[in-house]
Formats: sequence, structure tokens, C-alpha cells
Amino acid sequence: MLTALWRLAPNMTKDFLLKRFFKPLSYALTPFERQYLENGTSFHINVHEKKIRCWKWGHGPAILFVHGWNGRGVNLSYFFKTLIDAGYSVIAYDAPAHGDSDGQVTNYFELSDTVRAFFDPSHGFNIQGIIAYSIGAAAVINCISKEKPSIDAVLIAPALKLKEILFNSFNHHGVPKIVYQSLVAEMERYYGYDVHQDNPYVLAKTIASKMLIVHDKDDRTIPYMDSKILSEKTDNVDLNTTEGLGHKRILRDKTVVDFITAYIFNGQLRRDEELMKNINLFQRREIR
Repeated sequence: MLTALWRLAPNMTKDFLLKRFFKPLSYALTPFERQYLENGTSFHINVHEKKIRCWKWGHGPAILFVHGWNGRGVNLSYFFKTLIDAGYSVIAYDAPAHGDSDGQVTNYFELSDTVRAFFDPSHGFNIQGIIAYSIGAAAVINCISKEKPSIDAVLIAPALKLKEILFNSFNHHGVPKIVYQSLVAEMERYYGYDVHQDNPYVLAKTIASKMLIVHDKDDRTIPYMDSKILSEKTDNVDLNTTEGLGHKRILRDKTVVDFITAYIFNGQLRRDEELMKNINLFQRREIR
């Protein structure tokens, strides 16, 4: 039926698929997250004629935070305080069609362009590191492969085989191949990307700079094995494995937060005795 509808009314079919597969769900802020937003300095950037709502806390070199699908910038707020106290500034934003940013639908290509916009020299953000999550981490891989910034990058549960995840979802819901391939091809033409060549798993192999992946074995949303195989096949990717945290709790686990923060600091916080205890505990877990 969708094939016939695509041929008769392609715009109507496209709108249906966009709302079904590319429209994020709304996210309710926790009191902890809301407090951070209230205390942050709000600003915006423009990406593809959409106003992207951003917040900044602290002063000094910036660490950019990139959230996942259905999320918001403050989803990673458990990382903020230590960074701010150490003299960094923290920048977070709501991706297109998420939270307070413009748009009803979005996609991996637009998310990638949003990350890339923060490296526009005219903004003067002085970003020295990125901590990104899930599909946000996929967008960061795309950004690094294109912009080649000299930064520390941490990818938490990255959606590496995004093309496969998307196509499998289409197939699972009975969307004809000719229909979703036509839709994706239209997106490719508009944004200037290629869903095969710009698949994060492919791009990650072309990046020379070091990247740290933190992924949980029990992640039922994004396959852990994709991260494991990538780390085994590339010299630039280090993988730290956790267990029992799944896809979401990994963002709030103190041991994970402390380990990633120390990685970003490049040893600046290793004088902190409590932090070192947590790092040592984390490193005694299975690390691959």
C-alpha cells in the first residue's frame, strides 16, 4: 500500500514516514536538569534555518555535550559540575526537533551539521573536548571525520551502524525498500551526505585522532558488539566496557562519570583521592 501511495502522493507518504520515524518524543526534565537550565546562560545558533537552543555554564575552554535521540542537552548534566569547578566552560544544546529547539522532525545528517556548526570559527566557542551519547555520538564521529578538530572525544554507547539500525526499523515496520530508499536519497541530496559512506562505523575507521568509547555490555538499544569490534579493528579507538548499566543508566553512574571526566582532563584531576578510587574501581571492571 505504501508503494502505491508513494507513487500517487509522494509528499503525503514522505510526511507520514517523517512523523513515524524521524519525529522525536518529548522529554520531561528532572528537577536536577531543570535547575541547571535555569542557572545556565542561554543563547542560540542557526542550523538549516532552525534556531538551536543552547546553554553555557562556567568560563574557560569549552566542553561540548551532545545528547541522544529523544533527549535534551542537560541529559548529561551529571558531568557538568566537576568540569566547571576545574575551570572549564560547559556547552549543551537541544538538537533540532528536540526540547526548546526549532523543528518537528530531524535526522542523522542534520544532527551532524548541528555538531559541525559549533566548530565554525566565527562562533569562538574554543571547544577542547566533546562528550556525546548514542546518536549524538554518531553525529560527532561525522563531525570529526569532516572538520578534523584537535579535541578529546568521548563517545558513550555510540550508534555506530546507524544505517543498519534505520533500515532494519523500516523493514521491521513493513516499509517497502523502494519507498525508504527514495526518502533517504532525498535526504542525501538535501544535506549532501551519503548514508553508506557516512555511516558512523565507516567514518570511525578513517579518523586518526584518539577516541574513547564507553559502552555497557547489557545495552539493549545500541549493540555493544559494534563498539567492541570497532575497537579491535582500529588503533585510534579505546573501549571501556561496563556491565549492568544498560543504555540509559550509564549516563548517571558516578564511576563512569568520574572516569570520563578524568579522561577529558588528561590527568588534571588525578590528585583527587576520591576520584582516583573510583577510576581504579572502574578499571578493574572488564576493559577491552
